[in-house]
Amino acid sequence: MNEATYDRFLLFMTAVQDDLLEEAAVLTPVRKSKARWKGLAAAAACLCVMLGALLWQGRQTAGPGSVITAADLAGYGYELPLPVDIREVRYDLIPGRSEIPMAQAEFDRGGHVVTLRALKTDLPQELFTGLVETWTNQLDWSTNGMSLTLRSNDRLAQVSWYADETQWSVSSEMTPADLLDTVDDIFAVLGNQLSHAPDGAQDIHYNAFYLDDLAVGETTFTLDGVSCAYRIAPTYDVSPDFADISGLEGDFAHRGEAEVGWCPARIAWNDEGAGKILWFDVVPGQLYSLTVDSGAAAEGLLELANQLFAPAQGEF
Repeated sequence: MNEATYDRFLLFMTAVQDDLLEEAAVLTPVRKSKARWKGLAAAAACLCVMLGALLWQGRQTAGPGSVITAADLAGYGYELPLPVDIREVRYDLIPGRSEIPMAQAEFDRGGHVVTLRALKTDLPQELFTGLVETWTNQLDWSTNGMSLTLRSNDRLAQVSWYADETQWSVSSEMTPADLLDTVDDIFAVLGNQLSHAPDGAQDIHYNAFYLDDLAVGETTFTLDGVSCAYRIAPTYDVSPDFADISGLEGDFAHRGEAEVGWCPARIAWNDEGAGKILWFDVVPGQLYSLTVDSGAAAEGLLELANQLFAPAQGEF
């Protein structure tokens, strides 16, 4: 029991005035022993209920003198996945309609306050930011079998997803792209993967956006001094002339065809210049692209594409 809750308990226990207790002792008739024990049992039960309520209230809200800790969250089965480079973490438990409260952590990252929330639930549901927001942009996409939603307006961004019977929400006033980088780090702590980059890659960043009505997830990184961009987008169009989601246009000295795994692929490149490889996995309906800004060659593009490609239906 923390100090604030204990003080409230003492206040409850000493709330009855002494003169009233003396008067009650004079006026109260002597009862049979059995009845007296019934009264004492009822009073004890009432006291336990009130004490339990005080303990519950002290555990649920971080009022003056009351601090929620990671251990309090663990008591409800929560272990929030916090990135390593954060400061000033504040925990809270927020009551709701469920018997299990919602867990929350607020922390500072890069000068921005980030709010991470988790709720154990059998079904996906909304975890509001605390204010009624009017979102001007919404993007729904999936990666590695995980469905995510990005909402934003001119002051706030929020990413939410549902996994392992837990609804997650991360919100901040940082840009949507920066928030997605934070979510990527949270995924890494959870043992999952949002971004896709090869071993040895540096400056890894994740983003998501619309391109020609397609929801695209993108990982950018630097590998051996070359800037690369790897993109994935779901599509219902299964035509052989699949869409180019690379965003890299221009005249190319070389063009060719190949396969990434079992997927048909198209390659375009300039010797030691920019290049791209596009491929399409028809079974889940996934478009892929990989671009490099220099040092392009057909063999190198194909090798890196095979390293990055993680089929939605498992290993090939």
